[in-house]
Amino acid sequence: MKKIYLPLVLLFALNSHAQEEDSPTNGFKISGSADVYTRFNLNSFNRNYDDIDAPAPATSFANDPGFAIGMANIIMSYETGKVGAVADLVYGPRGEDAVFNSIGNPNIVNQLYVYWNVSDKVTLTLGNWNTYLGYEVISPAANFNYSTSYMFSYGPFSHTGIKADFELSDEFSAMVAVMNPTDYTEFNPVGTYTLGAQLGYAKDAGSAFLNFLYGDQDGKLDGIGNNGGDSSAGSTFQVDLTAGVDLSDEFYLGFNTT
Repeated sequence: MKKIYLPLVLLFALNSHAQEEDSPTNGFKISGSADVYTRFNLNSFNRNYDDIDAPAPATSFANDPGFAIGMANIIMSYETGKVGAVADLVYGPRGEDAVFNSIGNPNIVNQLYVYWNVSDKVTLTLGNWNTYLGYEVISPAANFNYSTSYMFSYGPFSHTGIKADFELSDEFSAMVAVMNPTDYTEFNPVGTYTLGAQLGYAKDAGSAFLNFLYGDQDGKLDGIGNNGGDSSAGSTFQVDLTAGVDLSDEFYLGFNTT
């Protein structure tokens, strides 16, 4: 089964460089992206009525046949002194798939967090941010390929909680986090929490990040969770390695296993 993806990714960026240096809006920036695509199956049907008729297993996030839209997003950020905030608003099918567990509000918030640079070596972040696991990300503008892998399709996509990032040296970094169950982006409906961690190594020639995720994702381990005595899916324990190296000026080799 052959598939052709012909993506068109449109990018735009605005910033406040024209502001005076002492202007209160000098730390305000806006950026974003928009994407559309077309998908044709050369030796199979071109329809997507339901999962049974789908010509191939679904991936995140370019599944629709014919001419289709992805998402548009606007990222607004503001920093003053040691504190700042980021609001990433998204609209379209790709964005809705990424925040599928958004419950109380329309599916438009992709990221929303505040941060505090405690020192040159430590940063605290509180809110909702895209996952630190994996080689790919939600916004297609930042991916090497437009369509994403099956591995990325299994998530996680987003986390909500508090995390601390540490710069251990010029090459090594670390992160620890306490978060809601994965992809519950607005609040915690099940009463359990997930732990996250990362150890990173980066130099000009390449980088490697070892990621961890552990926690009860459905609140049913004790039998009295949000859905009463329903059976539990157990605790998620995920280990993820994302790495890459510049083999030459023209070739980069990326690696991801989870």
